[in-house]
Amino acid sequence: MPDEEYITVTAAAKQSGLSERQIQRLLREGTIPGNKPGRDWQVQLSAVMAYRREGRRPGRKPKP
Repeated sequence: MPDEEYITVTAAAKQSGLSERQIQRLLREGTIPGNKPGRDWQVQLSAVMAYRREGRRPGRKPKP
């Protein structure tokens, strides 16, 4: 949704069940889109929830 409102990482963490640290890592890595107008990240809740639906798990990935 292009006109969806951006929320803080804290609010996204509370609504999604992920930790703030995990959401910040996903934002830094570019796994989920967001913006950083100043010191703090902002993210669209739909992006966080889409990540959750994909079933990805945090942590190191097994070597091929």
